[in-house]
Amino acid sequence: MKKINFLIAIIISTTICYNPVKAQDLHLSQFYSNSVYFNPASTGMINTLYKVSTQSRSQWGNISGKYLTSLLSFEIPYNNRIGFGAYIVSDDAAKVLNVFKFVLSAAYQITTPNDKHFLSTGLQVGFMNMQLNHNELTFDNQWVVDNFDNDVPSGELTESKTIYVPEVNLGIYYKFLNNGKMFQPYASFTIYHATMPKIDFIGKKDKRWPMRFQTILGSDIIVNNELTIVPGMLAMYQENVMEILPGFRGSYSFNTDIRLFLGGYYRLNDAIIILTGTKYKNFKILLSYDYNISDLSYFTNGRGAFELSVIFVPKNK
Repeated sequence: MKKINFLIAIIISTTICYNPVKAQDLHLSQFYSNSVYFNPASTGMINTLYKVSTQSRSQWGNISGKYLTSLLSFEIPYNNRIGFGAYIVSDDAAKVLNVFKFVLSAAYQITTPNDKHFLSTGLQVGFMNMQLNHNELTFDNQWVVDNFDNDVPSGELTESKTIYVPEVNLGIYYKFLNNGKMFQPYASFTIYHATMPKIDFIGKKDKRWPMRFQTILGSDIIVNNELTIVPGMLAMYQENVMEILPGFRGSYSFNTDIRLFLGGYYRLNDAIIILTGTKYKNFKILLSYDYNISDLSYFTNGRGAFELSVIFVPKNK
């Protein structure tokens, strides 16, 4: 029975919701690691030739089937005001439901370059491919006494199906960049699934993928030339489901080639997250772990998710 409940929970957490704090879309703890995905307005707003970011998350594998999320993005500045990029996402829920995305991204800086106030806006256009594998689903009525029988008809109307829908996202980003100031606050706002595409797995033609609203608030605190502390918070809202993730990360530079990262976050009513990482020359590697404290911990024994980000930045322009 535990296995069945868990498989159902995977589907619910991806397409509806698992509990009051889990959003319906991709579930990533390192919201600071991939600027293109987390806000189109940040695309190409960099002082380097280009930037490549990868992010991978594995969770709940100790129960029944892994929930794997992989993200790859690329961005490049076109001039002082315009940036371009793209990202690819694969979100695999224990081979039951897979969501694949390919999205093109562009951003425009509204404020004057080199001004102490930075304001940009962005647009993303692409597609989502969703695949539901009915053969991997299990249901309560397939249990006969205390034994599970996969040959017993489920009585459900679901079937294996593939759907293609458009993906359109909008974003705006602000940061205070006055050099010499200790505090440099920033604010980010993104709207995902702006066109609310139609999703039909069970014959409900009017069902639409709900928009997701996301805000990221924080500030760079420049303590000195070596130490920087970044408190921040992610808040997401989608169809009466909210996720709030406050915390901080800090970095210490030993020299021009080596920087160390440490941090901690708390996803309300869900998980405690610890972060560590390093930057060596052109590579930055961040590793985080979610320790589960929600009701799901009864099944996981607290084991949540590992998340790894690798970022490559060649050099300054």
